Amino acid sequence: MYSLTRLLRTIRQRRSLGVALLLGVLVLSVAGNAMTFFVFERGAEPSPTIWDSLWYSVISVTTIGYGDFSAESLGARIGTAVFIIVIGLGAFTSVLGLTVDWFVDIRYKERRGMGRSGAKEHLIIVNFPNELRVRQIVEEFTRDEQHRGREIVLITDQIEELPFSIANVSFVRGSPLEEETYRRANIAEAAHAIVLSSGYDDLRSDSLVASIAFVIENLNPRTSIIAEVLDSRHNVLFTNSRRVSRVYTLQVANNLLVQEAQDPGVNLLTQAITSNVIEIEETLASTPVGEIPENPVPYNDVAKSLLDHGVNLVGVVRKGAVIIGFEDLVLASDDSVVYISKTRRGWPELRSMLA
Repeated sequence: MYSLTRLLRTIRQRRSLGVALLLGVLVLSVAGNAMTFFVFERGAEPSPTIWDSLWYSVISVTTIGYGDFSAESLGARIGTAVFIIVIGLGAFTSVLGLTVDWFVDIRYKERRGMGRSGAKEHLIIVNFPNELRVRQIVEEFTRDEQHRGREIVLITDQIEELPFSIANVSFVRGSPLEEETYRRANIAEAAHAIVLSSGYDDLRSDSLVASIAFVIENLNPRTSIIAEVLDSRHNVLFTNSRRVSRVYTLQVANNLLVQEAQDPGVNLLTQAITSNVIEIEETLASTPVGEIPENPVPYNDVAKSLLDHGVNLVGVVRKGAVIIGFEDLVLASDDSVVYISKTRRGWPELRSMLA
């Protein structure tokens, strides 16, 4: 393995040296032809400038040949034959071929997850349970106006090649437990990370997800981490994670199935208000509470004031607990308010509605 790595490194070094040499030969051919053309054609009318000579060399070596300049003197023709035909054309075609190979190689590495991402403030999706789920998550995330156009980097060692081509979605192939994999995904600049289960039939999925979340949190504590947990009894795995939001996918799905059986229509409403893909006027959103008024503000008054502005307060998240009943509950700066509104709103805008 070491010998193969050293061989590949040697090949890359020699290729770089060869490209530098070809570029040097190409520059020499263009400059040499420009000088001979300028020197031997000075007696022509009109006399060419040094810029005219350089232009003539460039269009000659690229085989374009507009015909606006041509070598008339014997010296200029010999210079063109030597510097362009003998030296320049071979160097130019070689450089062009290497450039095309370079772009093809970059594209190949991107598809195979062998490259390095330069994305910033991007979303990282870890694990690849199946193509359909990942595509749906990508589509849902990019439909939101605030995240439209934001780059997404997929990290997994479960696939050999990215099975789809979506704008702003790249792939880094590697172990989701190794630091180097996240370095290649530019974890230092990532804003969000969604850690999916490795598979619904994998009994070790929750422990793997917890380990991945721990690695991400240590590499970049600023990243907001959302972890998919299959069994709520495994919450103990996440006790040391401070910035990890847990989503119990199977439990939520089962609850909706039962709820729909008991109260038809609940599922359709839930699906509509939680989706960016289904286009309705209202959406479910949350906003962390920031600065609050000096005097205590009951949540009953908060709900009434927000409703007057078309914002329907549906719940409060306080220290990981969800509160729906607002009686005797007072606004606190460490809360997050969950509401239904036409758009997501920042806390300064919501606070102004309380006046």
